[in-house]
Amino acid sequence: MESILTTEQRMKALKYIIENNMPVNKILGMEIRKLEEGFAEVCIPFKKEFIGDFSRGLWHGGILASIADSTSGLVALTLARKGDNVNTIDMRIDYLHGAIDKDIMAVSHLVKAGKRVIVADVKLFQKHQDDPVAVARCAFSIKRHNQ
Repeated sequence: MESILTTEQRMKALKYIIENNMPVNKILGMEIRKLEEGFAEVCIPFKKEFIGDFSRGLWHGGILASIADSTSGLVALTLARKGDNVNTIDMRIDYLHGAIDKDIMAVSHLVKAGKRVIVADVKLFQKHQDDPVAVARCAFSIKRHNQ
């Protein structure tokens, strides 16, 4: 018989798995600061390897997109259960201004959870949430284990 975990226990287990078992998140150095069903807040520490514009020392846009995808994907995973498959199916990102050589914070929240698609928005910022370096909307397919 499968044990039933509380929401708090599921979030703690998910945090551990995402931070420690996903190679891309280990490369990013992802630190999950807050995790609830439908919400995630993470910090990505700056690394010089993340610079894309070497003349100005700005983060590479592809790294920012990876952070957006991983953070919003985390929100989708908070709605998944054991055996479910969650995959990115679409992402749109707007780069609002260059990200300097400081840590990136990402905050993502659930927009809509349907039977087969989950949509989440994410904001990436450095100093203040009201001055984001990028915003994105991400869509994920979810295939339930029992489908």
